[in-house]
Amino acid sequence: MPILSAEELRRIGQELYQRLGASPEEATTVVDLLVESNLAGHDSHGVRRLLQYVAGIRSGKIVPKAKVEIEMETAATAVLKGNWGFGHVTAVEAMKTAIQKAKEASIGIVTVYQCNHVGRLGGYPPMAACQGMVGIMSNNGHGSDLSMSPWGGVGRILPANCLAMAFPSDHEFPVALDLTTAVAAGGKVRLALERGEQIPEGWLSDAEGGSTTDPAVYVTDPRGSLLPFGGTVGHKGSGLAVVLDILSGALSPAGCSRMNAEVTGNALFVQAIQIESFKPLEEFKAEVGQFINHVKSAAPAPGFDEVMVPGERSYRTRKHRLEEGILVEDATWEQICAAARDLGVKV
Repeated sequence: MPILSAEELRRIGQELYQRLGASPEEATTVVDLLVESNLAGHDSHGVRRLLQYVAGIRSGKIVPKAKVEIEMETAATAVLKGNWGFGHVTAVEAMKTAIQKAKEASIGIVTVYQCNHVGRLGGYPPMAACQGMVGIMSNNGHGSDLSMSPWGGVGRILPANCLAMAFPSDHEFPVALDLTTAVAAGGKVRLALERGEQIPEGWLSDAEGGSTTDPAVYVTDPRGSLLPFGGTVGHKGSGLAVVLDILSGALSPAGCSRMNAEVTGNALFVQAIQIESFKPLEEFKAEVGQFINHVKSAAPAPGFDEVMVPGERSYRTRKHRLEEGILVEDATWEQICAAARDLGVKV
């Protein structure tokens, strides 16, 4: 498996998308977020998705240079229409809009529709944290990725809806939570399949509801289903998936998830909270930092070297991969090289 620098992966990805009609600005936005996912250790949402969006452009699903429109707004809220451009571009615009409204009204809430796949949700709330705000984002698939069975049920009924939050602190990194309501994201199952690996028990059920560790069951008919997080108390993951679907879908024109949806994509709920409207920012950051120290003071459990807080592992992984490079799966690299040859991009 080749190891490439973040800079080289960015160059290749940006050139691929520009050859297909993307503007330099939107190509940079999308590829930066993909590479950042790899840098943070979330390879399932990194450059292995490059070809997914190439296919989206070629099929007409993704519309390069589409303009994001504000369809409805108040001082603190807005409804954004992505017009089926790159989902990453739409999501960035949504978070920027929420941040601007929070600057003016203490809080900003934005919902989004006509939005393509936005990738790793955790890439967006840190935009708010970097500006001294709390950032929150959730999504649904409103029919585009029914992949998870509900608690007590069999079959792909729910998307593995996601929730991400970020909080500034006086440590080197923000506290940043990014979770899927499934035990593991579908992209991680596909990544295991590409690597020829089995998946852990409890990630996936087969079409009859039985347990399996074979990732091929996820993509081979009759397809299996992701399981909600929680194990024997999986009603927690399932319940969170339901309420995130409502928060993201019912508050936007996209609607909630359903079978055989005519139009599919990501619906988003995006929020920014101005911390200075509640207390001085430095006091907040110090309080969060003190709390981080408290959590990390716990003695490590057997099998662990230390306690880490949300966002810490990704921060460390990013520092390491910036120095050592990013390992790309052979199958992914071969696909990227094939697309590059087809489009005249040097690799």
